[in-house]
Amino acid sequence: MPVDQDDPLHAIAPDAAPIFARAAGADARAERRLDAAIEDFFLSAHDRLDDRTRAALHTAIATTLEGIERELAGHATRLLTRSGGGLVTAEPAETLRRLLDAGLLRDPELMAEMIGQVRLALLGAALAAGREPGLPATLLPRMAQGDDAVTAGSARDYLLADGRRDAGGARGLTLPGELHRRVVWWVAAALREKRPGRVDQALVESAIRCIDAHDDGARLDSIALRLATAIDARADEIPALLIEALGDGRAELAVALIAYAQRIELGEARALLLDIDGDRLWLVLRAHGFTRDDLARVALLLADAEPRRDIEAFADLLDTIAAIPVLAARAALAPLSLHADFRRAIRALARSHRA
Repeated sequence: MPVDQDDPLHAIAPDAAPIFARAAGADARAERRLDAAIEDFFLSAHDRLDDRTRAALHTAIATTLEGIERELAGHATRLLTRSGGGLVTAEPAETLRRLLDAGLLRDPELMAEMIGQVRLALLGAALAAGREPGLPATLLPRMAQGDDAVTAGSARDYLLADGRRDAGGARGLTLPGELHRRVVWWVAAALREKRPGRVDQALVESAIRCIDAHDDGARLDSIALRLATAIDARADEIPALLIEALGDGRAELAVALIAYAQRIELGEARALLLDIDGDRLWLVLRAHGFTRDDLARVALLLADAEPRRDIEAFADLLDTIAAIPVLAARAALAPLSLHADFRRAIRALARSHRA
């Protein structure tokens, strides 16, 4: 029977199938885009990620996922080759899209860590760029050459880790162990979707290998905390150390000094430093005896690095902040000393009430 070329079913080219598939999902995509546009419209400029941070975050996430995917695919392929099982191909752009579509990267704990790391790296870079031209960073080199062997060794470890990060080109994220484990399994599952069943065991073995090789102690923030612990600064030494760390662009060390002095987790200390309102940061600094001049120097360094910070509003409050008694500041910060899991549970309940 001759083919009727006017019949729409027979006029479709075989390679046009993706067009029909995309067309079928157009309504759902349009709804998602509208929801995202509405949500973004009602965000204040104060709360919205700026374009630079958004771009850096996207690059960091993509780089991190690509590194994990290539490691898993490469090892799984080696395992399969031994048994004649073929290849596991890494497709980073597709894997990123798949994880985004599945909503897995909306995990609040994961995104808080990713955004925090990216913002801290950008802050450190901006602080370093803001140094007086020709003025070298001196804090870490001075410590690395000091007489205290523990502090000197930790300072050298910091310099080496920071150098490796800067030499690595596009910056990925060094996730804490539990979050790294979570992402590894997600990436393994995305790789499995292309060849379900046939590659399962190879991907499992590759994921376990990747997870076991992860070293939390090699992360820059962990090294910075070891250095802060080795320094064990006295109360009267903390202001000068923090100001010099910020002035040198050593944002991770600044976070570690706050975490060690306040006896809080690194993530909590990072959130204090990155909060552009800064209210809790000023209380923490007053709790450790920062004077009016100390507070002003920290505020100016941060405002120069992050123009979104309202330095004029801070100037209006500086005398009030500087007059807060140390004991009153410490009392106001008492909730920060609660167990981290307890604080997370309290915040989770608070979010449920707001919802």
